[in-house]
Formats: sequence, structure tokens, C-alpha cells
Amino acid sequence: MTLFRFTTLLSLLLLLVPKQNAIAQTSIYGSVALVNYDFENNNTSAAKSDTAGFVGGVFYNFPIQSRLTAGVDVRGSFGVGSRGGALAAAALRIGFVPERVVLRPYFQLGGGVVTSTFNINEITGPATQGLSQHLTRFTSGGVEFAGGLDIRLSDSFDLRAVELGAVAGASNQGVGSAFLDAGLVYHLHKRSHKL
Repeated sequence: MTLFRFTTLLSLLLLLVPKQNAIAQTSIYGSVALVNYDFENNNTSAAKSDTAGFVGGVFYNFPIQSRLTAGVDVRGSFGVGSRGGALAAAALRIGFVPERVVLRPYFQLGGGVVTSTFNINEITGPATQGLSQHLTRFTSGGVEFAGGLDIRLSDSFDLRAVELGAVAGASNQGVGSAFLDAGLVYHLHKRSHKL
């Protein structure tokens, strides 16, 4: 809860700092990913690890002329095949844009929904012993944490060198997902806002 309050306060402070010619930026991105899906239900659990998948989304940076940027990120991911699943999330995005260095680290805090199917016999524990095998879909919400590093290639493109994140629900209930991805970011034309 303290991290959430700190992030909210930092974002509000960044938004209130008046600057001239502040620039809003909308960007879209796509990545290839390794995704893990995990199901927890009291004393039972199942996991599907290293599933190939895709992550795509859009983020909007508010018009702030600062080394720190604040914005919102909306994304979806899809893990392919029978080991796959899907994720949808929205988050507050805080980034750092150095003056002369091409590295652009960022972190995100928000929420999302994860869904995936599990064979009932993959779930271990006394509650499922003796049950026949069949696929069951589980869906639940959770808190999203993510952080990554983009590398500037040009005014229009960044390389998403690495991103690591997770959507985790309650400690012993529901479906969660963790992902490691890399890809490209495309920046749409910038719009100047005079404050």
C-alpha cells in the first residue's frame, strides 16, 4: 500500500509541475514473450511455464517536460497453444528519459485480468485426487507489476530490450501470470502543449 501511495503522489507532483512546450506522446508496442501461468486454490496448484506468446499495447505519456515521464499503459498478451492463456491490464507508467543516454528505463503499477485453462489432473492436492482429466478455464484479477528497459533507436522507434512483469492475485486463490519479453516500440507523432 505504501508503494501505491508513493507512486500516486509522485505522479500528481509530476502533473502539477508547469513547463513550457510540454509534449504528449502516444506509443504502440509489440513483443515476443515467454509467459508462465499459475493456478492456486487453497492447497492445490498447477503451473504452465515458458509458454511462447505475444504482448501488445499502447502507452500515453502526459505532457510533462521533465526527465521523469508519467503516463498510462494498456496492454494485452496471448500465450499460444494448449499451454497458453491471455492477459489484459492497465497501469500507471513512470519512465526516465536521460538527456544524452539512449536508455529509457520504466516501471508500471496497475491491475489486470488473467485467464488460462488447466487439466484438472494437473492440479495437485487431495481435493482433485481420483477426478478424470478435463480442461477447465480459470479467470481472475490481480495487481500488475512490470519494469523494463527501452533503447532509443530513432525519434520514431525504440528497442524494448527487456521487460519483466507479473499479474498476481490473492496469495492462495486464482490465476496469475509472469512474463519476460522483448520487442519494438513505435512513437506516434508528438503533440506540443503550451502550459
